[in-house]
Amino acid sequence: MPLLLRSADVQQALDMPGAIQAMEALCREEAAGQTMSADRIHIRLARGFLRILPGVLTATGVLGYKEFHGGSDGMRYAIHLFELESGAPLAVMDANYVTAIRTGAMAGVALKYLAPRAATEVAVIGSGAEAHTEMEAVMAVRPNIRVGRVFSPRPERREAFAQEMSALYSLQMRAVDRPEAAVDGAHIVLTATGTHGGQEALHGDWLQSGQHVNSIGSTAPDQREIHPSVWQAADRIVLDTHRLLHESGDALAASQVDAIDARKVCELNQVVGGSERGRTDARQITLYKSVGTGLQDVAAAYRIYRIALERNLGTEMPELTTPRLMSQRAPVATT
Repeated sequence: MPLLLRSADVQQALDMPGAIQAMEALCREEAAGQTMSADRIHIRLARGFLRILPGVLTATGVLGYKEFHGGSDGMRYAIHLFELESGAPLAVMDANYVTAIRTGAMAGVALKYLAPRAATEVAVIGSGAEAHTEMEAVMAVRPNIRVGRVFSPRPERREAFAQEMSALYSLQMRAVDRPEAAVDGAHIVLTATGTHGGQEALHGDWLQSGQHVNSIGSTAPDQREIHPSVWQAADRIVLDTHRLLHESGDALAASQVDAIDARKVCELNQVVGGSERGRTDARQITLYKSVGTGLQDVAAAYRIYRIALERNLGTEMPELTTPRLMSQRAPVATT
């Protein structure tokens, strides 16, 4: 019987180190050509939206999709997971936490392969849920970080973030009143903002030799996070998916002014799989840019499902549909 996994079950089943392992394994599966995916479906509603992100992991043997939608009550997320061969449902799970942790974990894989190995200083622009998971990922793969600076537009939020990170990771994190003050001198720059209306949180002329940038906040055409000059300043640009180039407002804006040099661009799975190189020089500025994919959701969901079975988490639920044998001939469409 499939499992129903609520938010508390999901959070018990997946921590950041486990999520990073799942995302790195996904990168290897992608690099080997053992995944299938499609563009996200996005439907604008009168008061919100509906998005669906599908993915198939052929080597792992699962398929699924995440759907999330916004309305007057806020955002709701769910992942539906199925066995590939039989089509049998495996799980339905709350995906709010999954979205945040898989985004942070994929950023952690990028940090592992691109960020300076001796990094000790981090800059954070943003103070929301994904800024928290990015910091968690940084500390998982670059544990020598000792100093940090955070900028967020609201003083009370950046102060609270600085205090929380300092306590969690035994580092000196302080709040600053300008984003460029956070970036100055940092080895790693994390941005997690995703503002609407064209306001960028990071500019290329703030960057310095040897820095690595993770940008995860512009996932729709109307969202902006980094200025086109950031793309120009980067010596190496690594994407979680090339679909990003027509989904992210940052990429669309950069393309309009020819700021993206295709020779600098590859996907993270290519770096992990070894067919492309990431950072090749300590002086390079590297950029990791992501929009998230259904493959990431399905890979995280499968790990959660397996751990839930081991730990007896969740609630068994009946199948909602009865399987029907597939005929060799496709049925004639009637509508």
